[in-house]
Amino acid sequence: MTCIVWFIVSIALLAFEMLSPSFFFFFCLSVGSVFAAIMSWFNVLIQIEFAVFVTVSVISVYFIRPVLKRVLSRSETVNSNVDALIGENAVVVENISPLKSGFVKVLSEIWRAESDVEFKVGETAKIKSISGTRLIVKK
Repeated sequence: MTCIVWFIVSIALLAFEMLSPSFFFFFCLSVGSVFAAIMSWFNVLIQIEFAVFVTVSVISVYFIRPVLKRVLSRSETVNSNVDALIGENAVVVENISPLKSGFVKVLSEIWRAESDVEFKVGETAKIKSISGTRLIVKK
């Protein structure tokens, strides 16, 4: 009979997990209640079932929760503002040499650009990085 109660508790905790803003806390308690239900299936004392519930729940909070948090909260970083220009192609509108900066047009904007190679007007350059208000370009 207590086996069924532990499974109901487990399902209730999973429901709380879905409804709560906490991050995998109730899930860890649910894992503990499943283990307690398994112990109950073997007709052990209720004190042992409760001890298993507490022990497995604590272990889950310390070991499972960080792993699930890391895996499920991964989000790809999206570059914004000027960082979004890195990797874009630019058209040279003023010659660029290693000794003299020039200008490039990127997404209908004109930017000062520097490079360690020479570019002629009309050539396409790839934006390698940004240094202050200057673009660093490469072939």
